[in-house]
Amino acid sequence: MLSFESVALRARGIIAPAALGLFVAIFVFPGPLPGVLFSPQAHAHGVVGQRKFIEPFVTEDVNPKDEFVVARPEWDNSREGHVLSYGFGLEKKLSDDLSITLDSEWLRISPSDPDEPNKSGFNSLGISLKYAFFKSPDREAIASFAVEAGAPTGTADVGAEEDWAFRPFFLYGKGFGDLPDGLEYLRPFAVQGDFGPEVSAGPGTAMAFAHNICLQYSILYLQAVVKDLGLGWPFNSLVAVTEFNFEHGLRGEKKGINNITTTPGIVYMGRYVELGVAGRFPLTGSAHDELDSGVIFIVDLFLDDILPASNRQLF
Repeated sequence: MLSFESVALRARGIIAPAALGLFVAIFVFPGPLPGVLFSPQAHAHGVVGQRKFIEPFVTEDVNPKDEFVVARPEWDNSREGHVLSYGFGLEKKLSDDLSITLDSEWLRISPSDPDEPNKSGFNSLGISLKYAFFKSPDREAIASFAVEAGAPTGTADVGAEEDWAFRPFFLYGKGFGDLPDGLEYLRPFAVQGDFGPEVSAGPGTAMAFAHNICLQYSILYLQAVVKDLGLGWPFNSLVAVTEFNFEHGLRGEKKGINNITTTPGIVYMGRYVELGVAGRFPLTGSAHDELDSGVIFIVDLFLDDILPASNRQLF
């Protein structure tokens, strides 16, 4: 017979996917009532000037947008074992400059010690609000501020927070399309990044400072804006990506520890979807303690192009 505690833990573990499913039902496939409440508008995905920014693998995307990351699977190996995760998330624009995101992930942890059992379950539910307070189409520049709250809805066995966690952070994006003549082949370069503290609200409050940087070179931009080299599909839609992911412990068990990893990969940017694959590698000894190597994929649907009805906004 199931105890009250076991039922409560199982219920807690399904809150994140259930909440995301409800969010999809209301905002992505709106019925008559949402259709009355939201005014229809159409906007391109992640476009500032002539620049189309990607959805990075780890770094947060600076652009408010209508997107559904249906799959972000990741496989990480370390001396302690390996971890398989399946991330997913939905972002919905409430206005041209404001969006809300719900995301989570399912994890399976397989320890290298055969005597230790495998663990699986959902991580915490992430709830984010993002506001783009600066845009310069001529400079292909954008800056945003976001606040993310991690709700304690996941399974503690896989490392889900048992208390609320908060992360206020800034995001930025800059394309190099304004470089002078003579440097035109550098114009397809762009950078995105985010930085801010991560704070856990539980006993013995832990705090870390995270900074992620995503460098990208867009063949799509090269072909369309700089010079058409005659490349055919799918090469004319590729973006080379390298991310650097920094985390510095400020308080708690990881105080003074610097974890730095790199995430190099390739992205295909179609009209309706972004597909990508990247490796994950440690750059510091402390990061190597947690990660030997990994691989991450992304499947990101552009809802504003696939489902024009999803462009309805609150403001």
